[in-house]
This record gives sequence, structure tokens and C-alpha cells, in this order.
Amino acid sequence: MTIKIIAFDADDTLWENEVLYQNALAELRDILSPWESPEKINKIVNDIEHRNMEQYGYGIKAFTLSLIEAAVKITDYKIQGEAIAKILAIGRSMLEADIHILPNVVETLKALNEKYPLMVITKGDLLDQSAKIKRSGLAEFFKAVEIVNDKTEDAYLKILENHYINPQQFLMVGNSIRSDILPILNIGGKAVYIPAETTWAHEMVPDFEPGNHGFYELRHIGELPDLIERI
Repeated sequence: MTIKIIAFDADDTLWENEVLYQNALAELRDILSPWESPEKINKIVNDIEHRNMEQYGYGIKAFTLSLIEAAVKITDYKIQGEAIAKILAIGRSMLEADIHILPNVVETLKALNEKYPLMVITKGDLLDQSAKIKRSGLAEFFKAVEIVNDKTEDAYLKILENHYINPQQFLMVGNSIRSDILPILNIGGKAVYIPAETTWAHEMVPDFEPGNHGFYELRHIGELPDLIERI
């Protein structure tokens, strides 16, 4: 069935994102080095992040709160206000960081925009994600932008219903098997996986079998126009 619309994930598909989180975690490890090993700090942060997702959701603000909670736990409530201020500054610097567009993104969007309506579907904090899309300079390419709390099958189905799109005519492009690929395949759509250099552990699906109908994998986004012509 003909593709009617192409949607893109934003973070680590259109621009760099995970590197900000990794750099922030490195700064936290430096702050907490008198109390704990880097490996233990990583594990505690990861555990707290996962536990907080249901209440905080995704994004930099939620991540910053989890960093503070981890610091309190690791130091057994001994961390001082100056160190907490440093952690808050880490979060603010992430929010204010420049947007680094990934290679081949602009050229690919220009080429596809001439033939297909394009959309962004991203998850996270509404204000943060909206600001990044605006600052990226890519907003002109997209017919619609959808920001959701989480990328579930129900969330995708609701978006497609709102835009009068048959799932079989929908193509999603992203770097996360868990969020961008599996839900789309499960509702009958097509999905293109473009691995990022660094991917958050929560988004990995180690037992994913790539033989699914409608699944495609590319080395980089610049290969997308040729793939779509072949589909």
C-alpha cells in the first residue's frame, strides 16, 4: 500500500541528544566521586530514572530531578547545597545547549518534503521538545508535530486517527527499537531503524528479531529517499 505520510523521531534521529545525557552523567560522577564509584553511580541513576518514569515522564527536567535524587541517596543525605546547585546547572545547560543536526538530515528532509507530507513524533517534555524543534530550524519541513508522554501503540493509533491515516500507509523513522519501531510494526505500519552512535539503555530491545514485515534498517538517514522509492 502506498505511503501517505512519513514521520520522524526527533532526538538522535534528526539531532544529537543522548550525548547531552552522557556528558551530564559524567559531570555527576565527578561531583559524587568522593562517595561512590562511577559504575555504582551509573546503576543508581539508571534505577532511579526507571522508577520515576511513571511520575516524571521523559526529558531533561525529569532527568535532572533523578540526578538530584541519586545524589541524595548516594551521599546518604550529606550532599551540600553547592553541589545540588551544580546539578541544577547541569540540567539548565542541557536545556540551553545548541542543537546539532545530524549529517544528511537537511538534504533528506528537503528531498522527501517535495513528495510526501512529513511529521515529527517525539516524546518528552512539551516545552523542551517544542523549543528544540523551533531552534533546530527544521520546523518548516513538517506538516505536523506530535509530542507525547510515551510512544505506545495506543499513542500512535490516536495520532494516526487524528490525521486520518491508515497505519498501512504510515512510515516511521527513528533510532529506538522500543519506541519508534516495535509499536509501529505491531499496528501494521512500516518502520525504518537508523541506529544512533549512542542509545539510552531503556530504548534497547536485545531480543528483537529484524525479520518483521515492514521493517527496514539503514546505516544513515541519507539512504532514506532511495529506500522509500523501492518500497
